[in-house]
Amino acid sequence: MYYHTPNTSQFVKFIRRFRVAVIAFFVLSSIGTFVLIKPELISSDTFFWLSESKQFEKTTQQEYSATYVGRLSVQIATYDETTKQQLQSLQTELEYQAGVERVESLFATHMVFNDQTFEESAIVKALPIGSLSAPKMMTFVKAFPEPYTQFVNDDFNEFHFIIHSQQPIQVAQMTIPFEYRYSEPIVEAQLGHYLWYIGVIVLVVILMSRIIFRNYIAAFGAISVTLLTLMWTFSIMYLLTGSNQIHIAMSLMVVSISIGHYLYFYYRWHVSQFKSDSNRALEKSINRNLHPAVWTLPVLILSLGSLLFADSKIVTMLSLSLMVSSAVAYLINIVFLPALLSFFSVKYPRIGFARICYWFANREIHYNPKILKGFMVLTTIILLSIVIRLVITPDGFFDKHVSQNTITLKVPFEEIDLETLQKIETFEHELRKYNKGIEKVDSVVTILKRLDMANKPQTSFDEQRLLQALFFLELYDLKKAYIDKDALNISITLHNTDQSAVIRWLEEYKALPIYFTDVESLSESSKMDKTLLLAFSSLSALLMIGLIMGIIFRSAKIGFVGFVANAIPIIWFILFMMVCNFELSIEALIAMTISVGLTSDTIIHFGYKYFRSRYFGRTRKHALEIMFFYSGVPAITSAVVLMVVFALLTLTQLQSLQLIGAYGAMLMFISLLSDLFILPILLLAVDKDSEQVLITSS
Repeated sequence: MYYHTPNTSQFVKFIRRFRVAVIAFFVLSSIGTFVLIKPELISSDTFFWLSESKQFEKTTQQEYSATYVGRLSVQIATYDETTKQQLQSLQTELEYQAGVERVESLFATHMVFNDQTFEESAIVKALPIGSLSAPKMMTFVKAFPEPYTQFVNDDFNEFHFIIHSQQPIQVAQMTIPFEYRYSEPIVEAQLGHYLWYIGVIVLVVILMSRIIFRNYIAAFGAISVTLLTLMWTFSIMYLLTGSNQIHIAMSLMVVSISIGHYLYFYYRWHVSQFKSDSNRALEKSINRNLHPAVWTLPVLILSLGSLLFADSKIVTMLSLSLMVSSAVAYLINIVFLPALLSFFSVKYPRIGFARICYWFANREIHYNPKILKGFMVLTTIILLSIVIRLVITPDGFFDKHVSQNTITLKVPFEEIDLETLQKIETFEHELRKYNKGIEKVDSVVTILKRLDMANKPQTSFDEQRLLQALFFLELYDLKKAYIDKDALNISITLHNTDQSAVIRWLEEYKALPIYFTDVESLSESSKMDKTLLLAFSSLSALLMIGLIMGIIFRSAKIGFVGFVANAIPIIWFILFMMVCNFELSIEALIAMTISVGLTSDTIIHFGYKYFRSRYFGRTRKHALEIMFFYSGVPAITSAVVLMVVFALLTLTQLQSLQLIGAYGAMLMFISLLSDLFILPILLLAVDKDSEQVLITSS
């Protein structure tokens, strides 16, 4: 317990004596196992989620291929003949990009009309609209706008190209003579993303070392410990699961846990050299952090252990990476790190902003109980509103509002007859009825109706008129966009609507056999399944953390503090997302899982330092000062480092990493405020007696 100081002098002597062998063992074993398992560091972000998608499994069983759908919007000043030629050239260039299957735009459509040369003779014609001159094209589209609204606006100064491809295309490498924006489809994690990610961490850690510790020892130690933790973690996970894929979200979890653990051990070694030699500092680094650091392991294992039995390989891998990395980081920090630090000593062990700790302690000791009660009441009200909203509209938290996104489907068919067309028409009617924001549904029914109406029918649609429309469809080679060998293609354009709700509705629709074929919808469908699972697991993790901390500290009150201190950042983060109308996505829940792991670690270290000091007779104010100095500084440092790392990740090109970075930075900030201003007050609140500590030895 916190009142017991383990004797680590013999252990430190052993480490110092065999430090070269210890370092060599960790380095060589890490490199050897990493080379042996040959991990796939460039695991596709998209297909990482698709690997468990039920919809993707259905699609592949039908031997349908999944395609990426991107949207290129081009702004022009004036639409004239020259501009038209440039846009047609852009259409051609897009079509010839590697992997592109088709490009939908105004210049890939046909104008369907009745060429009535005289009263007794008329024939339906479908000619490429690009064959018209620029003025005639504008006149025709404005006269019959409905088929073309998704490709050009009313003023003819914005054109849209919808690109279907086997892989994301590199628009940035093309020469586009206009102002444009590209709504890129979900891209894969590439080597550049990992290099950017590693570069950000290295740069931030070096700056942290120079600014806070005024040396490069801290940076060297942090990078060494983090690399070893990464390699050992994924080697162990490979032995446990047999999977050698490393997703970038898993790497983020490992790095966060590693840096959090490292700073507690390094900081104590650093400041202990103010009054002791480096050898004694090593002892203090270990014996003062040995217990609180090891307590983090059962907290994570028991709180997230249930996820290991989830019916999801992805969720299992994410939770396992968090637990394994915590155990590995602990081992490396008590064995490898002392051996490494034994080669160094610190000339300037003072920490410049450590005096802030005493200011914090003085402010916290005189806290106003009414303000604390008011804050807790407000937080409780927010929590109740979240629960009520979750009960009333369980899907409301997972809304994903999008604009101008495209969902592509395939519907198997045996014959195009009236019954088949009626089913598709009914599908479109119900889709629009039960889902807002459906801008356009494009299918074989759409083009057949246009061909039929151009024929100026005098009777209702029957088999004869269907055959005539199919004849013109073949005559003008229009079927390839709508009909495959054994399936009909349906394209749905969304406008300012909840994509998740539309996907859920399509998944539950039974009147037609529907198969998703665009990668984004398939990936989103998979994430939706995992999102709900992670949301409930996060709630159960908070309850388990409170229970475990109550057992560790042998106090129900401390267990309550553990639950509340972990829950407060999550509650306020969800409020922030509700106010800003952000969806509770899988990326947000990954950031929340990382936050839970780090916050529980901070709470244990804070509680350990505070009650240890109280046990040895310190006053509440003095105990707070010790807590802030020895636990607050590394907690602040790790939070700031991770905030910067997460924030800089928003500059990457990988959407999933951008979201994790944004949400992670926000959660780190909220958690830091909670740890500095709320957690100390909660500890004081459960330790009301200034002469007697709350918890006594057993």
